[in-house]
Amino acid sequence: MKTAFLLDTCVISETALPRPRESVIAFLATAENYFIPAGALMELQMGITKVCATNPIKAVQLSAWYHGLVRAGIPIVETDREVSETWGVLSADPRLQRLIPDSGKKPRGGQDLHIAAVALVRRLPIATMNVNDFMLINDCYPLPGIYDPSTGLWHTKMEPLSELYPIANENWSREGQDQDREERFAFGPVTGR
Repeated sequence: MKTAFLLDTCVISETALPRPRESVIAFLATAENYFIPAGALMELQMGITKVCATNPIKAVQLSAWYHGLVRAGIPIVETDREVSETWGVLSADPRLQRLIPDSGKKPRGGQDLHIAAVALVRRLPIATMNVNDFMLINDCYPLPGIYDPSTGLWHTKMEPLSELYPIANENWSREGQDQDREERFAFGPVTGR
């Protein structure tokens, strides 16, 4: 089974550093599949805009890197209704208030709740070096997984249902599967009365 990952902003931005961590670059080169949440794009663009005020040359370089990133063909997970609703639930949870920008003395993780909402709705584990904030979210709302590509460690990972609930009858044959599937889907469309 292939594992697809949702990339946190810190993993994506690692590729823009002059000396990125080799382990993160190796992860990106060998991962079977990954996605960029729209919230990460927002954070990247916000960061580039802030850099522009103090270092316009660096901002131009980062803009070129950013445009190369979005043209690279990596799938972007948009913020749809389901993600928005889940993000709202996470944002309203008092246990997670410190993760909301401008909500306390040390606001952190501008889009962490947004990225977690995408992970929950799309059932994708998050690749991040920002493990502590996502573990806090996981304590309240179990995430599909939190993987740190800089260390190669899973901090939490949901097991596939097939591993949690193996088929009880070992003699269950492929023919039985096909027949069972045909019987289950033999009925017509559901109609109202």
